[in-house]
Amino acid sequence: MLIILSKSATSETVQIAEHLAKKGENVAILHVQDACVAVTIKEYCDKLERSKIHVYSLKADLEARGLRNKTGKNVRLIDYKQWVELLMEEHDKIVSWTS
Repeated sequence: MLIILSKSATSETVQIAEHLAKKGENVAILHVQDACVAVTIKEYCDKLERSKIHVYSLKADLEARGLRNKTGKNVRLIDYKQWVELLMEEHDKIVSWTS
């Protein structure tokens, strides 16, 4: 399952993702727009990594906010083409979370 966050990451979002990962679901979170700020918070990134959740962020959105060099070590920066690949080739379920 690919969860796409476009606003601030909430504890509810993380709890749902963790629950799914514990049940054996392949879970990834893609941070775009304002949600990319979350991938600069070490505790947030570490928590997702411990839960075996793949963490992505759109490189263009990080660059637009001057945050590209401040991301967690386990965050994979992707471009638009790679975003499409995540959607079309790697995940069969997509959730877009906007609140």
